[in-house]
Amino acid sequence: MTMKPKLDVQVCDHCNLRCAGCLHFAPLAEKRFLDLEEYEHDLEQLVAIEGVAGYFDAIVLMGGEPLLHPRIVDVMRSTRHFLPNEYVSLCTNGLLLRRMNDEFWNTLVDCAIELAVSPYPIHMDYVGLAEFARSKGVKTFFTDDITGEGEGKERFMRLALDPRGECDPVRSFTSCPFGGCYLQLARGSIWPCQVAAHHGSLARRCRFHMHGSPDDALSLGSIVSTDNIEAFRRRPHLMCRHCNNDALTVAPWQQSKLEAGEWLA
Repeated sequence: MTMKPKLDVQVCDHCNLRCAGCLHFAPLAEKRFLDLEEYEHDLEQLVAIEGVAGYFDAIVLMGGEPLLHPRIVDVMRSTRHFLPNEYVSLCTNGLLLRRMNDEFWNTLVDCAIELAVSPYPIHMDYVGLAEFARSKGVKTFFTDDITGEGEGKERFMRLALDPRGECDPVRSFTSCPFGGCYLQLARGSIWPCQVAAHHGSLARRCRFHMHGSPDDALSLGSIVSTDNIEAFRRRPHLMCRHCNNDALTVAPWQQSKLEAGEWLA
């Protein structure tokens, strides 16, 4: 909780790389793109919050795979328009980077958005890809492995969600690997983590429902100052009772078989 929170924006739900146990449930997701008008409305409300300037460590445009969005350039421009002084990065698996046009690369440069490339073990020349991106004048770096075992995506954290919701929400919260630092901007609200914000794809495909409460999300329209966000991210939520964090595992990266056991205990 001493760390400043990041704010993730899921630009699209689906992905072109099917990772087993994806923390955003992208292999299970239907094709859905972030609606630009709704996003700009959310940003307008976000910047009206007292103290929000400099509050977030980073604004991260991600997915799914954000390069699939047909208006990714407009998403980047809108983000920078409303947040002119914030650090913004675009997180991608890199598969589509060499196909992107000059407008895409120029927008990254003009909007001072850094490119975060997640290197997966898929026999791809990620070093060459990063050099290609830098040749376009774009600041580029590789993302860290969330398991804490170095750069890259050789290993994946596996959730162990409890369909019955019988976990102690306080224990789940205090042992959460996301630690209130990966807030999500989605559907007019701020959510405490990826699981809470995006579990709908899991619910549709695996008949799993996280039974929570309205307090599991913080409506942008209800936020007066960042003090409200701080209080929100520092407390357990009813949805936390579905997270059996004592049973989290780490597994080698592989492609998803779309089996519920990749996410459920």
